[in-house]
Amino acid sequence: RRRELLGESVPSKEKIFSIYEDHTDIIVKGKREAEFGHKVNLTTGRSNIVLDVDIVKGNPSDSQLYEGVLDRIECNYEVTPRDVVTDGGYASLKNQAKGKGVVNIVFNKIVGSLKNIVTSGNMETRLKKWRSGIEAVISNIKRGFAMHRCEWKGREHFDAKVLWSVIAYNIRVITRLLLPKLQQQSQ
Repeated sequence: RRRELLGESVPSKEKIFSIYEDHTDIIVKGKREAEFGHKVNLTTGRSNIVLDVDIVKGNPSDSQLYEGVLDRIECNYEVTPRDVVTDGGYASLKNQAKGKGVVNIVFNKIVGSLKNIVTSGNMETRLKKWRSGIEAVISNIKRGFAMHRCEWKGREHFDAKVLWSVIAYNIRVITRLLLPKLQQQSQ
């Protein structure tokens, strides 16, 4: 209304992109088409349990989210990860410097003169393969818990849907990890 009727220039963070869900953001990733929704940043551990969820407002670049992820992991779990592997969007010299004691830092796609910090070529290969496996976790959460489209109305309900979906996913992963041990004990 402000732009059309009053001729104002409205900053994108104040624009409404959906008349049904006014909290909707535009998400642009590289050269792909723009999508509507919210950027959800997931952090998993070796067991594929989701350790951290960040539902981001707006469309900040992935490289701006990296330090916050490390800070939350260190704060919530009181441990510095030994290995970190991320999408190429997180790759930057600044983020590499923020590694804070991380032994192996692998960005899936290297930009410019940036190099991965790894103890060996074998470790770099293993971490890259593990990173490609994370896509299965994302797919599992999206398809298994109807996350590809959230029909819960309002931002608070959207956030709740994401968090409940991650909790349900984690319960399923924990059950799969514990079930063989429980079956052995009952025999």
